[in-house]
Amino acid sequence: MTKTTASLALVLSLAPLQAGAAPLVPQVPRGRVAEYEAAARVFGRAGILEPLADMHERWEFEGLRPYRALTLGTYARVHRNLKLGLFYRVQKGARHDDDWVTNNPGEWSWRDTQNRPENLLVLDATPRVKLGASITAAFKVRYEHNFFNNHSAIKLEPELAWFCLDGLRPRATVFVRYGDYRPLNFGSGSYYERWWYLAGLWHLDETMSFGPSVAFRDVQWSTSSDFRTASGGDAYRVVRRSVVWGLTLVVRAH
Repeated sequence: MTKTTASLALVLSLAPLQAGAAPLVPQVPRGRVAEYEAAARVFGRAGILEPLADMHERWEFEGLRPYRALTLGTYARVHRNLKLGLFYRVQKGARHDDDWVTNNPGEWSWRDTQNRPENLLVLDATPRVKLGASITAAFKVRYEHNFFNNHSAIKLEPELAWFCLDGLRPRATVFVRYGDYRPLNFGSGSYYERWWYLAGLWHLDETMSFGPSVAFRDVQWSTSSDFRTASGGDAYRVVRRSVVWGLTLVVRAH
């Protein structure tokens, strides 16, 4: 009896150590959590070129790690219904699969990326057609390559836009957009992020517009390299869901 009791006590004492040493899967909140973002975009015009400067900030992951990005480049209107774009982006605060790390056995956390710069090349093709006097449809296709981790992705964004007109002058625009971001050489899922947007812009005049937006956002993380090594090859896939409230300012310099 004493021997059995001692064995049971030993098993119980080792159980927390074994559980603590096991690799931990990233935890995500239940349901959708609130995030907030702000963007300012400045467009120019030089012949067929439409230079763009885009500044973006998003308070995500319970506001602990703001994402910041600056995108510079230009569109070229190569046809009445087609624009091509070439852009460079520098960003901080982006979170990737392999940012799920362990510093000590049993201690797992997301790496702080707020001060880590990442450089990206962005190629864009945006065909657009009119479906009526006040409705247009677009299908944006973007290729992005991140030089920090050599990740490449394709972003597919179909969009419908409705223009509220005052005669021939647009007074407001309402957008409905879906975004599907597909990894080409990383992750184990069919998508990395998915967005469902509803946004509006009030046109103060020909040069300035602003308006609110709301979006459902799903981000999918899959097995980090630290987890795979610590677990001996196990895998996970988790999806973090949020609702993103935003405000956008657009300036057009003619």
